[in-house]
Amino acid sequence: MMPSLAKTLNAYYAGYAYEAAQHLRPTVRSTPPETRFVLFARGRSGTTLLLSMLNAHPAVEADGEILRRRALCPLQLVKQCEAQTQASVYGFKLLSYQLRSLQTHLPDRRAFLEALVEQGYRVLYLRRQNLLRHALSGLYAEHRRRWHQTETDAADRPAIRVRRDDLFRWLDGSAQLRRFEQEAIGGLPHLSLTYEEHLEDPACHADTLRRVTEWLNLDPIAPDTSLCKTTPRRLSELATNPDDVRRWVAASPYAHFLKATRLDVPNRE
Repeated sequence: MMPSLAKTLNAYYAGYAYEAAQHLRPTVRSTPPETRFVLFARGRSGTTLLLSMLNAHPAVEADGEILRRRALCPLQLVKQCEAQTQASVYGFKLLSYQLRSLQTHLPDRRAFLEALVEQGYRVLYLRRQNLLRHALSGLYAEHRRRWHQTETDAADRPAIRVRRDDLFRWLDGSAQLRRFEQEAIGGLPHLSLTYEEHLEDPACHADTLRRVTEWLNLDPIAPDTSLCKTTPRRLSELATNPDDVRRWVAASPYAHFLKATRLDVPNRE
């Protein structure tokens, strides 16, 4: 089977099978949890780290990407998943590409977020400001086929050769998703966080977690996660051709991200 056809079939039929399986599972509650939230973000923005810290709270149960494949009735799928938790706080992760490109049964993508808000969901919007860093992180994870990593294997971070077409595929895609997110979230009540300010430095995790738990009306807890940064901070450690990367970006509309990023400072981790 051609890879593109296999991917399409998986996106459709595996999603429908997952949706059906969730509706067949017994529910454990007849009323919604006291508090519900959706973590809305691009991939490679710290969503797994943030959900890991939140799931360490005894009152929270947060699912991952329950809409990572197409669903016939996305809103009903969300309601079915929330009915299967006994926690007082339920949440799930929604990546922006999933809303924009996978949930094609939705005639209006923004209306889906509006419907969640109308039903009582709080929107936690996590964004990554530096598109160059975001692209390099995505390329690095894509090349290694490793999207997350723990402290035990943090030393295994070999440099990769960055191809120009791949770099700008990520940069352009990230820019397009950022515009989509701004349109989808504009005017909706939400708590906004950035990867750079709230998650990149582990020293910020306690304050970030306190801010989010207060927003969810929860007692604060200390951050507890074994996840760590997967991408080397220094460009010379990430790419075997760092001069090429600098030259390509410097001559592009994304040059300001290069100027705003110290790509050769030592890792803080």
